[in-house]
Amino acid sequence: MAGYVPVWFHSVMSLRLIAALEDLGVTELIIGRRRHTFLQEESAYTLAHEIRGRPFVCYHFGSMTEGTTTPGMGSDIDTLGCNDSVNIMSGRPDWKRGKENLLMVKHVSCSPQHYRLQEIRTDLPLPLTVPIDAFSVRDADGIIYRSNRAAGTVVRQLAAVLNRPYLNAGPSHSVLEMYDFVFAYRCGTVPVECESWFTRPRHGIWPTQDMLQTARELGCFLIPDGHCNSEYSSLEWRVSPSLIERHLMFSMHLIHMQCYVSLKLLKKDKINPYLNGDGKLTSFHCKTALFYAREQLLSEMWTADRLFDCILYCLNLIRDWTISGHFPHYIMDEVNLFDGKLNSEQRVRLRTILDIIIDTHLAPLAFVKTDDLGVRLMNNVYTVGIRDIKPRRAVHQEITGFLFVYSNVHLVTRIRIILEEKADKTPDELCLYLHTLVSEIALLQVYRHGSEQALCRLDSVNRDNIIRHLQQHLASTAASICLQHGMHIGNRIWAWYSAAIDTDVASTRLKLASMLYCKGDLQMAADVLDDVDRRYDNTVQAICGCNRVNPLVTRPRTVCTELLNEGDTDVLKTNRVAYCVRFLRQEVFCAPPFLHFEMVRGVGEDIQHRHPNQREWMNWAVFDSRPFLHFLQYLTFCGLGHRHKQLQALQSLRVSIKNGIEQKQVFHPETATNLYAHCLEMEGRTNDALGFYLASQELLPRNNAANLHIRKLTNLL
Repeated sequence: MAGYVPVWFHSVMSLRLIAALEDLGVTELIIGRRRHTFLQEESAYTLAHEIRGRPFVCYHFGSMTEGTTTPGMGSDIDTLGCNDSVNIMSGRPDWKRGKENLLMVKHVSCSPQHYRLQEIRTDLPLPLTVPIDAFSVRDADGIIYRSNRAAGTVVRQLAAVLNRPYLNAGPSHSVLEMYDFVFAYRCGTVPVECESWFTRPRHGIWPTQDMLQTARELGCFLIPDGHCNSEYSSLEWRVSPSLIERHLMFSMHLIHMQCYVSLKLLKKDKINPYLNGDGKLTSFHCKTALFYAREQLLSEMWTADRLFDCILYCLNLIRDWTISGHFPHYIMDEVNLFDGKLNSEQRVRLRTILDIIIDTHLAPLAFVKTDDLGVRLMNNVYTVGIRDIKPRRAVHQEITGFLFVYSNVHLVTRIRIILEEKADKTPDELCLYLHTLVSEIALLQVYRHGSEQALCRLDSVNRDNIIRHLQQHLASTAASICLQHGMHIGNRIWAWYSAAIDTDVASTRLKLASMLYCKGDLQMAADVLDDVDRRYDNTVQAICGCNRVNPLVTRPRTVCTELLNEGDTDVLKTNRVAYCVRFLRQEVFCAPPFLHFEMVRGVGEDIQHRHPNQREWMNWAVFDSRPFLHFLQYLTFCGLGHRHKQLQALQSLRVSIKNGIEQKQVFHPETATNLYAHCLEMEGRTNDALGFYLASQELLPRNNAANLHIRKLTNLL
C-alpha cells in the first residue's frame, strides 16, 4: 500500500524534476536542435543517393531524432534505408511492369505483425517460378519468397572488408557501435493490421483527425525481422509504422518529452538492472505507454506541476500489462510487445519492481546515476549543492557542440563520396560531369509526403550546400585545364568560384588563392589570403570529412559552441567552420608544384595498406585549412619579395601545426608537417627539413609523401 505523502508533494517534485531534466537538455531549444540536425542528415543522405542515381531513401528514427535523450544515455543513431525501386504489392492489381515486385502474403504461420514476400515476375503479374539469387527461397509448397537475410549478409561482408566487427541486434546490422542500420521496403498501402487504429473510438482529442489522415499517407515499412517464435523467421518481414510513430512523437509537447525521458531513465537505471536473465524493458515499451497516456489523459493533466502524476500513470499502464501478459502495440494492438523481450517469470519480476517505484511515489528517481539526475533532483530539493555537477550551460554546450560537429562532418563526407565515384575521369570529363550534375541537382526533387514540410525545406538547403561544394571543384578543375593549356580563365569560371565562396570560411577561398598563385597573380592571391586570415579567428572550428574525425567523440572549441547558443535550431553554421582543402588530381595545375607529391603519396605496397574508406581520397592532395593558409602565404610573399611577411608566415605555419595538434584542430598532421618541411627546404635548412619529414613519417609511416621527400634529401646529403 502506498505511503502517505502531502498533497503538495507531487506538484513540488514535478517542478524540481523538470528543472533537472532541463539541465540535461530536455528543453524546447535542444530538442529542436537534435531534430533539425538528424532531419538535415536524413535529407542529405537521401539527396546523395538520388544524385548518384540510387532510389534509396534514408530515415532517422529513435531518440536522437526525436530529441528524447540525454548525454548519459549513450543513445544509438537509428537509420532506416528504404529501397524505393522495389514495388510492394498488397494485391495483384498493384503489380507494375518492369519493376521488382514483391507480394505481401499472410501465411498461416505468420504472426499478426508479419508477412512473407512472394516474388512476382517483372514482365507479367505471375509468380516467379525459378529463384533469381541466393535470397530467393522456395518453401515446401514450391512458392518462391524473398528471404530477409540479404542485409545481414551484405553488412557482414562489409565488416570483413573494413576489418571491423559485425554488430547485429534484431533487424539492425552495423559495423559501428553507435550506429544501427535497418534495411526496409515501403508498403504501398497501410496494412490491414493498422486499420483498426484509424477508426477506433477515442475519448480525447489526440491524435487529431488531421494527424490520422497524415499518418495514413505516411504508411508503413516492411523490415527483415521474423517473429521470435517462428520456425520460418528467415522468410518473414515485420510491419513497422516507424514514420507514423515519429509523426506522433513530433506532435508531442515538451511535458510529454520530459515524461518519456523520465521513464527511460528509470528503465535504464532502476528497472532493467534488476530483471532476471536477458529480459528487458525497452524504450519502445516506454514510448508505447506514453502514446496510450497521451491519448487517454485529458490535456489538463499534462502540466508542469503534474509531471509526477503522468509518469505514474504510464508506469501503472505497464504494470497492468504485466498482469494481463499482453503489452499492446499502440497502432497494432493485437501485437504483444512482451514477445521476445520478457518471459512470464521476468514479467512477475518487472511487476514487483514497478510496485516499488509506484508505491514509493517515484523515490528511485533520486537514485538515478545517469547524468547525475538523482543528484540534480536533490540539489533542487536542498539549496546547498551536494557535490559538484556539470552546470546546465556546459551540458547544453556539449550537446550543441556534438550536433555541430556531426552535421558538418557528414555534409563534407557526402561531398567526398560523390566525388570519389568519378575519381577516374579525365579533367575534361569531370568538368562536364560536374557542370551537368550541378544543373540536375538544382532541379532535383525528392518525393515527400505533404506532412514532411520540414524535410522539403531541408532538401532545398542541402541542394544549395551540395551545389556550392561541387561548384568549388568545377571552378578549380576548369581553371586547371585553362592553366595547363595557357588559356584565358573566363567569366564563367570566376562566377563558379564566386558562387562557391561561402562553403565555409576558408576552403574555397584558399583554392581560389592557390589558383591565383599558380596563375601568377600574386597580389590578388595575397589579398584573398589576407581575407581568409581575418575570417579565421579563434571561434572557427576545423572540420574533416576524410574519416579522420569521429563526430561522436570530437569536441568542438568552446568559443565556437558559445556562439551557437543563441536560440537557433540550425547548428550547420558554415560561417563558423573551416573544412579541409581538397585538390583532386584533375585540379593539379591549380595547386603549387610541391603539392603534386601528395597525389602520389603511395610508394610500393603502400596502396595495398590503405583503409577502404581512404582508398580514393589518398590520391588527392588534402590539407587542413589553417596550415595550408600559412603555407600559401609563405609562397606568395616569397614571390612578392616581402621577406618579413614570408618569415612571419613560416612562424605562423609552425605554430598552427603545434597548436592545432594539441587542440585537435589538425586532422592531417603528416601533410601539414610536410608543408613546413618544404618551407625549410626553400630556406636552405636541409637538415631541419629532413628532420620534419621524418617526424611526418612517424605520424603516418605509409601512404605519406614524406617518404618521397626523405628519399630525395638523403640522396642529396
